[in-house]
Amino acid sequence: MNPITRLFLFCLVVILINSGCTSSAEKITTGLKVYKETDSTRLFDTTSTRQSNHYYRPIKIDLYYPSVSNDTLEPLSFGRVLEMHEQRMNYNLTRDSCFKTSLNLANAIAEYLGVSDPNKILEYKTGVYNDLPLPNTKYPLIIYAAGMNGSSWENLLLFDSLAKSGYIVAAISSVGKFPGYMTAAEDLDEQVRDIMYVKKKLKTLPFIDGSKIGLMSWSMGGSAITKAAMLSNDFKCLLSLDGTEIHYYGKDATWDREFDKIKQIPPFIPERISVPYLYLSSDRPDPIDSVYVLHAHISSEENFYLKIKGAVHESFSSLISIARNVEPSRTKIPGNFDSLVTQISIGFFDQYLKKKSTVSIRKQITALMKTNPDLFSVSLPNKK
Repeated sequence: MNPITRLFLFCLVVILINSGCTSSAEKITTGLKVYKETDSTRLFDTTSTRQSNHYYRPIKIDLYYPSVSNDTLEPLSFGRVLEMHEQRMNYNLTRDSCFKTSLNLANAIAEYLGVSDPNKILEYKTGVYNDLPLPNTKYPLIIYAAGMNGSSWENLLLFDSLAKSGYIVAAISSVGKFPGYMTAAEDLDEQVRDIMYVKKKLKTLPFIDGSKIGLMSWSMGGSAITKAAMLSNDFKCLLSLDGTEIHYYGKDATWDREFDKIKQIPPFIPERISVPYLYLSSDRPDPIDSVYVLHAHISSEENFYLKIKGAVHESFSSLISIARNVEPSRTKIPGNFDSLVTQISIGFFDQYLKKKSTVSIRKQITALMKTNPDLFSVSLPNKK
């Protein structure tokens, strides 16, 4: 049996074990409601007046939630989600300029993944709908920290899957200091403060179970969620998708210096992380000078690391899946592991937020290693 077949069979088993879906659950639809909040405890654009919405810190929350299906509505296109991202970056942008910037982003995605026409990416229909009825029962909450200057577009399909599995996902755009673009360690500090604000805000909503809050991130967001977990015991688990909290020195001297600054910005006490923590890693190439490994310092006994060999950074986003969906004939899209990442993510939160997972993450990782040891590694990067 070849490695791809073995991987497919394992994923199928995991899906069947973790689904537990009834016919009524299959009718769940993902709703999206956008909250534009202002944190009046922090200043943003000090050139504005105190009466302006831009004077205090703007925080945009994209809330994905399970809702009832509605056959009369059209699902959001991916292009519409990209427009929402650009409106986050600058609240004064016109709709026309938003579309132009979104097209530029679609062009970049298409070029990187070899999609022939970026309009296919813009027109791609998601499974998410605007402003469906909010839940009338409580659900666990997952707060998602986006990558550097990222937003909902980067992991939209994962949010959809989590919502359909009975979670509410609050995706926080990655906004640095004024005018809002992240470039330095100080910008990450603002993202951490955004996470703490969102946690406090959303705990007041009647359909959120404030006792079941997890953190999830991609890329730069990994450094943000680990710092947030050092600040509060309200977070019950952390899932990092190829996050920057593991740092490989020697690849980029400028980023090496910024990472050192990130560690210096309070809080940086990894020992405070005592909750379950899972890190899914891409296949990092050598050579490197040295590695900083957060796992070596945290106090959690439920501390997992899994590297997927052949995975690229984008394997932990929705971008590769969207590219494959818009051009199914393409066979050379790199790092196609999105289904596996989704199932592991759902299984992780089922175990530590819902407390009802049939197969533990430890057993899932063990099964992966037995099924295809050439594709996975649980060995942490060696510090040099």
